[in-house]
Amino acid sequence: MAFADFQKKQVQGKHQAVVREYFTKMNGHFICVTDDQTFLALLRSTVKSLALNKQGLMDLYPDPTKVLKVITDDFAAGRAPTLFIERTLSGTGDTNFMIKQFRESFPELRIIAMTSNADKGRLMLLHEAGVDNIIVKPISSVDLIEKMAASLKPPSPIKQLLDKARTFIVRNVGLDALKITKKVLEVKPDSAAGYVVMGDALRLAGDQDKAQAAYERATKQSENYMEPLQKLADLAKEKNNPDMQYEYLKRLDELSPLNSQRKMEMAELQMARGNTDAAKELFDGAMTRTYKDAMQQVAAVAEKIAMSLQETDPAQAEKYLRKSLDLKGDDLTIDDLSTFNQLGISLRRQGKPFEAIKEYQRALKIAPNSSELYYNMAMAYYEHKDKETAVRSMLKAFSLNPSLPNTSANIAYNMGRVFAGGITKDKAQGCLKIALELNPDFQQAKDLLAQLVAEANA
Repeated sequence: MAFADFQKKQVQGKHQAVVREYFTKMNGHFICVTDDQTFLALLRSTVKSLALNKQGLMDLYPDPTKVLKVITDDFAAGRAPTLFIERTLSGTGDTNFMIKQFRESFPELRIIAMTSNADKGRLMLLHEAGVDNIIVKPISSVDLIEKMAASLKPPSPIKQLLDKARTFIVRNVGLDALKITKKVLEVKPDSAAGYVVMGDALRLAGDQDKAQAAYERATKQSENYMEPLQKLADLAKEKNNPDMQYEYLKRLDELSPLNSQRKMEMAELQMARGNTDAAKELFDGAMTRTYKDAMQQVAAVAEKIAMSLQETDPAQAEKYLRKSLDLKGDDLTIDDLSTFNQLGISLRRQGKPFEAIKEYQRALKIAPNSSELYYNMAMAYYEHKDKETAVRSMLKAFSLNPSLPNTSANIAYNMGRVFAGGITKDKAQGCLKIALELNPDFQQAKDLLAQLVAEANA
């Protein structure tokens, strides 16, 4: 083994140890708010791969309104909960405001957001809301463990000291907090978080000028760190300095341009300065952003209605799914893949596989590397009796995501069915074996595998 590979294994082992200890020593609990079954299956298999087979380590809550009680009960029972939450949810839409509420209610809660959209503006909004980490899907098991380890590792001595200083600030004991931050900055003079807490302590003591200097120092240590800029904007407002307040808000807007509330605040400051044209531009930006967010919410409701109709009335489900996509107009992103996939499923259930293929092809323009889209397209071609194209599409799905058969027994079986129709019968056998590992009583998988083995031995 090359030394680089050895080092890589060592690092992966340390990440695995952090996640294990989170469960075994810290009484950890994963609370999952997601409608992505593929990610959920990956998370479950990853936890299981760490020799963590104990029940109750992770739970799914499709309805986010029930999560508040679960988190409260966890902390009361001495557990250390971690919230995994999608950036957008069917029927709920954008979860930024919800994440912010969780962060404010439970400062000690670890929050990991999941998204398929790596747009910087959306990621910065999540950071503003208070997430500890962000998972951009799709993600491998190795990378998932690394992300989890970064969020779950015990706090460093410096972080523990800063948390203690923050506690003093909440209790209005600014002098003790200031002593702690000075010690922290002696050890780590480039600590942006240390300067922020120092600024809070100085602000509490009434020394606004020194507080401003501390916050400014924090921004120099970390240019993309938004907390000190927000503190500076708030401090400028306290000092009745609207020009300075606007400049800090402008810097925040450059980092995170999708915050409509901040654009409103900036517009009001421009109005007060008599800059009506600049104010109008900002008001228009806030309105556009708010309208898009509102349409996302309406579209989410339409998708939720469609999901409830999918089994009993796929034609009506199709109607609502198309409405959901139409509401977003040209503002379609990778986040809308689930809508396209559901639309394709509703069309296939109506016996319209060719129409489903057209929708999948439309979605591929948004996400050309989606294994889920290629899988669904393969199934549509298979139902359309075009087995050759079905095999090509399934091979593409498999190449994009080799762990796709491990997602569920049904997916593995369907991949086996498609591969059995071409020169890929070895892959068919592999997928069917995985289906039976996941569900040993899967009779259709047993029958097809036996048939393929008999044909191979004939």
